[in-house]
Amino acid sequence: MRAATLKQSGSKGSNRCVGRAFTLIELLVSVTFLVILMLVITQVLGLVQRTWVRANSRVSQFREARMAMDVLSRNIGQAVLNAYWDTPVTSNAGQIIAPATNYLRNSDLQFVCGPTGTGSDPLFTSLPGGASNYPGHGIFFQAPLGVTNLLATTESQSMANTENMTSLLCGRGYFVKWGDDTSFRPKFLASNTLVPTRSRFRLMEYSPTAEMNQIYSSNMKPVTSNSKKWFQEAVLGTIQTSETSASRAFTRPIAENILLLIISPQIEVPPGSTGIVATSIAPNYIYDSTKTSNPGAASVQAGSQGTQHLLPPLIQVTMVALDQVSGEKLASDSATQQAIVNLCGGLFQQASSLAADLHNPDGTPGQLEKMLLSKKLNYRVFTTMIPLKQSRWSL
Repeated sequence: MRAATLKQSGSKGSNRCVGRAFTLIELLVSVTFLVILMLVITQVLGLVQRTWVRANSRVSQFREARMAMDVLSRNIGQAVLNAYWDTPVTSNAGQIIAPATNYLRNSDLQFVCGPTGTGSDPLFTSLPGGASNYPGHGIFFQAPLGVTNLLATTESQSMANTENMTSLLCGRGYFVKWGDDTSFRPKFLASNTLVPTRSRFRLMEYSPTAEMNQIYSSNMKPVTSNSKKWFQEAVLGTIQTSETSASRAFTRPIAENILLLIISPQIEVPPGSTGIVATSIAPNYIYDSTKTSNPGAASVQAGSQGTQHLLPPLIQVTMVALDQVSGEKLASDSATQQAIVNLCGGLFQQASSLAADLHNPDGTPGQLEKMLLSKKLNYRVFTTMIPLKQSRWSL
């Protein structure tokens, strides 16, 4: 009886152990679910990684664009003309022989903006590589920025030491250029054929030192009959790999993948005013302080100086930037690059068409945005309104 009982008990124990084990079907189902779960996790991790890489690229590039916009805002806001009243009198050997009959506003400086290489009145008379390499607008002005020679002078030299003169008047300008980095890539890459050159749209800054401010040259006076001559070298003297502190170029890139720069001089429109258009002083984006009336602007009264030797009260700056991935994609696709450049050459000629050219108020994309979206290029539009501190619009 006891043996039978033990045998039966052992049999029950064995049955309990067998009942707790997994069957082959259960294992297969579990492994299947585990594989599916791992595949889902892998896909999610891949998507997160790609999103992070893309977002990091966009943030890095757009951070550079924001910094460039800050530089433009800070420097353009300091533009000056130093206008003064002068008398149109005749003289002989320094002796006035006729009394002054009236006073005219005058200036030895210039503020100018408009299309860089296209239109009826471009900023540059000649552009290396053609106007298609310089899309959009440019702006050139004088400001007390105090940029001087990098080499210190000594007492034995005849030149004055200007290092501490931080408010010296300097020429400054900004424009966009398409090109490669052959002229300024590092020396150790100059003979390296394995690393290709980088072709990009770049925001260029023209920043001559105060000592080399061409607007003071004798062949630039008077500025009214020598308009825009003082900055023509901006497209010629670009940064070089072989340059030294003594031969430093005045034109240098400050941001990459800046597709376009749009400059729109405007006046302030009081609230409730009717019939006043903010862009009336530069309806074609062209503003030249040496002119009485700019192209497209309303005609002025006879004998009036109009906007001559006046700074515009406001400058609206719009900048279109691409992210790094889109910049590389554009550099490898010459057809897309040419299509965008050709489109930009026909757009941004009328300030009243800015919305249709870029972005409509109802949120629909303009012509340029449609092109960028169709080419699957990631972009961002930066816009700011810059008040010019030294504008004397009531003069």
